[in-house]
Amino acid sequence: MNPSPSASRFPLDIPTQFDVLVVGAGAAGLYAALCLPDTLRVGLITKDTLSTGASDWAQGGIAAAIDPGDSPVLHIEDTMRAGAGLCDLEAVQFLVEHASDCIQSLVDMGVAFDRRGSQLALTLEAAHSRPRVLHAADTTGRAVVSTLTALVLRRQNITVLQQAFALSLWLNPQTGHCQGISLIYNAQVSWVWAGAVVLATGGGGQVFAQTTNPDVSTGDGVAIAWRAGAMVRDLEFVQFHPTALT
Repeated sequence: MNPSPSASRFPLDIPTQFDVLVVGAGAAGLYAALCLPDTLRVGLITKDTLSTGASDWAQGGIAAAIDPGDSPVLHIEDTMRAGAGLCDLEAVQFLVEHASDCIQSLVDMGVAFDRRGSQLALTLEAAHSRPRVLHAADTTGRAVVSTLTALVLRRQNITVLQQAFALSLWLNPQTGHCQGISLIYNAQVSWVWAGAVVLATGGGGQVFAQTTNPDVSTGDGVAIAWRAGAMVRDLEFVQFHPTALT
């Protein structure tokens, strides 16, 4: 499942070696690439073009307990209650406790969330006991992705490969550690070495007949990680927007 490349590696018109290779160019992949030091050689690949992922489609907002009358404890309680006892407490705590810093990071990067006066506008939405949802009109995902994409394209240390399809993780046969990926690029199967690989490929809504996810949401990252021996969990938790269930 993880063959080694031959000595005659297919040539690419791009670097074949990176310090970090990020697979996926949605909000998570873009943000990960931008958070890496600009002294590193970073590759960012997407199987389609930029801004065609699910992140760009997101209309709702982002929840974070940033209001003085709110707290991470309340946010955790609301999340656990909404999850009906099925949430992983450790994961919820990590998400909630880092949310405020991540929002500030996005603001510093230039994401234009709606404001009331000089303050970030917070709305009250389902299952939340306090107003804590930030948004950019009803196109929050597009606001985030467009801002991060513009920043990525200006970073000289980040090489963006569009229409590059990741096939498998490249494992070192002696250590079992990941040392890059194989991919299809320019109609050729090629191998790209990386000191670290970040899988940020999003969900797989397209495996179902009814979904509001775009065509590119096919769960590739989960599949290649599993084939390489990674442990996967909670794959049964898939959110379906009510408008898709017709």
